[in-house]
Amino acid sequence: MAARRKKKQRKQRKRKPDLFRAVIAVLALTVFCTAAGIIYYTTQSCLILKGKEHVELGLNGIWDDPGVKARQGGKDVSDQVKVTSDLDLSSPGEYTITYKSGHLTVDRTISVGDTMDADLRLKGPERMSILLGEPFEEPGYKAKDENGKSIRSKVEVSDTDFKTAGEHEVTYTLPDGKGGGVRLSRQVTVLPNTEYEAPGFPICMYHYVYDENDPPDDLNRRYGNYISVQALTEEINWLKQEGYYFPSWQEVRDYADGRLILPDKSIVLTFDDGERATLELAVPLMDKLRVPWTSFLITSKKGEEKVEEFQSRYLNFQSHTHDMHRAGGVRGHRGILPVSRRMDGMNDLLTSIRIVGSNEAFAYPYGDYSDNARLMIEQAGFRCAVTTQPGWVHPGMDPLKLPRQRMSLGQSLDSFIVRVAR
Repeated sequence: MAARRKKKQRKQRKRKPDLFRAVIAVLALTVFCTAAGIIYYTTQSCLILKGKEHVELGLNGIWDDPGVKARQGGKDVSDQVKVTSDLDLSSPGEYTITYKSGHLTVDRTISVGDTMDADLRLKGPERMSILLGEPFEEPGYKAKDENGKSIRSKVEVSDTDFKTAGEHEVTYTLPDGKGGGVRLSRQVTVLPNTEYEAPGFPICMYHYVYDENDPPDDLNRRYGNYISVQALTEEINWLKQEGYYFPSWQEVRDYADGRLILPDKSIVLTFDDGERATLELAVPLMDKLRVPWTSFLITSKKGEEKVEEFQSRYLNFQSHTHDMHRAGGVRGHRGILPVSRRMDGMNDLLTSIRIVGSNEAFAYPYGDYSDNARLMIEQAGFRCAVTTQPGWVHPGMDPLKLPRQRMSLGQSLDSFIVRVAR
């Protein structure tokens, strides 16, 4: 009996260390999991300052924010960080820059002193106004070293060849060779102007594209509106080789309004009607050559199907009306739009806008327009509208009655160049 009791006590004593070891193991696992959770958190979501947490600068000192490194869900989101700041380099004081990513925030403090690290001063007004297209007349500036010697030649001035109307800033930077220095700025308001000398640019009007190896039956009966894909390829290659710029319709509008200066070699390519055969040939060509172009689509002719089928980063579908590319008028080519009732015309235009997904530009059917048609185009919100009147676009033109250069069957590359080159 005594022997069994002693044996039982030995088993209990042996079991206690086993239980102790089990408890320790659970605690260790808990600590490990907690630690693992912390590691997971810090690697999956973090916000870390680049550069110093506290920066001291002289008055009007140069500050190029090094930014932060941010991660969310294991992905780099540094370019999505929201930055707020009260920093004013022209006024002494303590400032804070706050960076926020998700639920994480971090601050950087900037101390701006009451003296400049170098002597840089502007002459003339700190705020000026000029007309677009006018040269910026520099009022002047001066810079001196600690010995009073002029170091004006070391000042770096930002570009003053303004191409757009609006608010601009001219910066004057005097570097110290160590990544710092002094920077001042002058505010320049560029006002819209349609009177400056501008060469203008053409909007090309094409219609139907065909393959010379498989000509259509009506090639010689459709008013010369065909052009072969072979000839078109030559023309586009020439434009590319010459470095032509292809502006957007918003840029066309800003140019006409005197709010934008475009490169001298600018051109817009448009194709009317949106026939399937044309899209089948033009889309792969323009995609290959990476050239933007516009197809003015008659949306009642399977418009939705074409918009979906021929999507391309280079193709811009725009309105040629929904179902008003037909006769019924009394002027020009007797298109019906100019004499349509306002309600009918607006319903048609809004339908076409819905199908093409844009109201950037419009092409008048047959080129026929009137004050009534122009008013409907304006009320529908179109930025630009094109006619069939020959000519180039110049600043000051009515953006809703822009001319185009007709491209036609049999034109040589030389004749194309004559129509589009300066």
